[in-house]
Amino acid sequence: MKRYFLLVSSLTAFAIFLIWQSCAKENQPPVAQFTIDPVTGNDETIFVMDASATADPDDNAETLMVIWDWEGDGIFDTQYATRKKGDHKYNKSGNYMVTMIVKDPRGLTDTLKAPLVVSSSNLPPEAPFNPQPADGAVTLTVNPWMKWSSSDPDGDPMFFTCFFGKTNPPAQFIASQMFGTFSPGKLDYGTTYYWRIRARDSKGNITEGPVWSFSTYDLHFQTITDIRDGQSYQAIQMGDAWWMAENLRYDAGEGSYCYENNATRCENYGKLYTWEAAMRSCPNGWHLPSLQEFETMIDLIGGPEIAGGKLKDLERQLWKDVNVGATNEVGFTALPAGRRYDSGLFAGISYYAQFFSSTEYNNREAFNMTIGYDYANAFIYNYKKAYAISVRCVKD
Repeated sequence: MKRYFLLVSSLTAFAIFLIWQSCAKENQPPVAQFTIDPVTGNDETIFVMDASATADPDDNAETLMVIWDWEGDGIFDTQYATRKKGDHKYNKSGNYMVTMIVKDPRGLTDTLKAPLVVSSSNLPPEAPFNPQPADGAVTLTVNPWMKWSSSDPDGDPMFFTCFFGKTNPPAQFIASQMFGTFSPGKLDYGTTYYWRIRARDSKGNITEGPVWSFSTYDLHFQTITDIRDGQSYQAIQMGDAWWMAENLRYDAGEGSYCYENNATRCENYGKLYTWEAAMRSCPNGWHLPSLQEFETMIDLIGGPEIAGGKLKDLERQLWKDVNVGATNEVGFTALPAGRRYDSGLFAGISYYAQFFSSTEYNNREAFNMTIGYDYANAFIYNYKKAYAISVRCVKD
């Protein structure tokens, strides 16, 4: 009896051992495996995720179920299924962590993650080109409009970040705009400026443009004050001569007029003077230029065929369109103040600028320099002394 009990106890222990061994074997989890084809692509690529190599030590692979998280954001995009392949197309470029969980029939799981880089199928904008002012140029104005060309291969809307300043590399000037131009405001004469453009399309692709530079024209200015009425004028040096860079506004009494007798016109354009009034209007230490002084100045800046354009104002938009050849390259800032006839009729504002010389043609006429909106020339004409036109004075 005792021996029988021992036999039963031994059999029981052996059965328990076998059960324990069986349970230990059944508790082995599956092993997650998958591949991604292709290994990289863009937002137009269909990626195939294949978990066919997933296995389990104890169970048939066909009984294993998988679930996918395409982005790796913790939100699963499929349900558990025995199908081991899946495909996915990403809506946008980025760095993703594809995640797969495999589960066996007893609920044991294994997780595998694999990185995936998805690029953009959208092409970036081309690098900005064709800068205006041109790279390395010397500008003819201190109020330039910066312009450039750029396009996007996909036709996407573009945004531009503008960098501008006296240092290289230049600092950011405008954070984002859709226009291919901007104005930095009035610049310093004789100074080098640097600028570049960053182009970004609506899909977020960015292309950096090169650093361009230009220099402003090196002019010499001074400010003079007319002690007779306290008005100040800017003067500019051309060659050895100093010329007023503004039309005279002094009230010389008889023979000096505002266009259409409107005081605002005098503020914008200066006064109009008959020759007799012009001869007595310049402040002390200055004089009405002679014909020879006008001719010397015209020759100095390139001759009569182009001098008018170099003398005409470019910034204030007072000239009639199209202001042919206008650059104001020498800072003279000629304004189209028009004229007054001896009949009292006013004409020519926005069309013409005329300046009396001190040189007489005859008793009734004197020489003047005439500039027009529709040509780049600077002409010397004889003109009636009784007519009233603009005055620029030259330093003695």
